[in-house]
Amino acid sequence: MKKRGREKKEGLNEVDVFVGQRLRELRMLAGLSQSDVASSLGLTFQQLQKYERGFNRVSASRLYKLAQFFRVPVSVFFEGLEERAIAREATAAGQPEAEDEGTLQSREALMLARYFQHIRDPEIRGAIRELAERCATASEAGESPQLGIAPRKTRRRGDHAGGRA
Repeated sequence: MKKRGREKKEGLNEVDVFVGQRLRELRMLAGLSQSDVASSLGLTFQQLQKYERGFNRVSASRLYKLAQFFRVPVSVFFEGLEERAIAREATAAGQPEAEDEGTLQSREALMLARYFQHIRDPEIRGAIRELAERCATASEAGESPQLGIAPRKTRRRGDHAGGRA
């Protein structure tokens, strides 16, 4: 009996998967659900879901409509694809795998980027960038980041609330 759908992710075309990931990133950065985007383009959410997972190939005309919908150039769907191919070739040649910095994979990263877009104050944006950089640097070094935030005071045995000794 023939099984429906694809059994393995290995059977997917890497370009289709990449374009789907970019589509998902754009959708999440816009704060839209699959249903929102699908209905705006005359699709079912299942069709859009298949595009995002790379199960279905996005046609050129549909890709153009998606780019118009998100108000981005079509090239956005392919940005970082060459770097990924180069990294994969290097890995196949025995070189250590480089971290994928070109795409935002996790839901948390996408939501953080979305919130960051809405911060208009340049000082606050700068402070958040600095905080993120400190945390990332400390994490890479296996340390706890020094954030300039005073730790919460915990009461010791014998301390009394209200300032009484």
